[in-house]
Amino acid sequence: MTSDLRKVHKIIWIILIIAIPVLIVFSIKSIKEPLFTDSDLKIVSKNNVQNTILDNDSFHISVQGKNTSLNMLNIVVKKPLKSASSIVYGTSSDSGKEIYLGVIDKKGIYTFDIDRSIKGLRIYDDIKKIDISNLKLQWE
Repeated sequence: MTSDLRKVHKIIWIILIIAIPVLIVFSIKSIKEPLFTDSDLKIVSKNNVQNTILDNDSFHISVQGKNTSLNMLNIVVKKPLKSASSIVYGTSSDSGKEIYLGVIDKKGIYTFDIDRSIKGLRIYDDIKKIDISNLKLQWE
C-alpha cells in the first residue's frame, strides 16, 4: 500500500467513524410513533367509564363511553398478530352495513371514534380473507 492509499484509507475510516453514529442518531429521531412495551398497555385510569368487550392474551377491547353519541373504541394488541394487516369494521344491525374504522397491524394501542348505531365489531384479515374476530357491542 502506497502512502497515498494509506492517507485515503485513513480519511475514509475517519469519515465512517463520524458518519455512522450521526446517522444512527438521526434514524432514531426520525421514528415518529412511540415504542410500546408491555408496561405501557394500561390504557385508561380507573375513574373513566369504560365497557370491556374482550380481554384475552391477544386483545383488550373496550369502549370508553362519553355522554354524546360518539364513543371511543380502544383496541390494545398485546401480542403481535399473525396477520400482516387487519381491518376493523363496525357493523350496524339496522342494515347490516359495515363501516370501516381503521387498520391494526402491530402491537400497540389503537383508538377509533364510533357511533352508538354500531352494534358489532369485525376484525378481518384482508390478505387471507378470514375473520379474526366478530364481537357484539352492548351499550349501557
